[in-house]
Amino acid sequence: MKNNLLGNSGLRLSESISIRPVFIAIALAIAAFLSGCATALIAAAHSFAREIPEVQFLSVGQTLPRTSSWADASFDICFVMRLEDKAAMDRYAKNPVHQKAAQEVFLPLSQKIMFYDFTSE
Repeated sequence: MKNNLLGNSGLRLSESISIRPVFIAIALAIAAFLSGCATALIAAAHSFAREIPEVQFLSVGQTLPRTSSWADASFDICFVMRLEDKAAMDRYAKNPVHQKAAQEVFLPLSQKIMFYDFTSE
C-alpha cells in the first residue's frame, strides 16, 4: 500500500481508501403561509431527530438574508436529514410522528414545500 502525505494536513492518501457508505439525504425548503409559524415548523422538524430512529442527523433553521443573486430566497425554513438507506426512508415516511407532523404542522402552515432527495457520493 502506497501512502502520500496530503499537504500540511497530516492526512495520508492511500491507494486502498475505504469509502463511506452511501446514505440517503432529504432536504426540504418550506415557504410558510403565516409569519410567526417558523417556531412550530422548526419544533416539528426537531421532533423527527428525537423520536424517529431512522433519522441519523437533522439540521433545521431559517433562511439567511439574501446576499447573492444565486441564493434562493423563496423559502423561510429549510432542513436536511440523513437516513441510512431507502428502507430507512420508507420507514421514516410511515412513522406516526412524521405523519402527524405532516398533517398537523407542515401541510397547514406551508404555502409550498420542495423536497430534494439525494444519495451521498
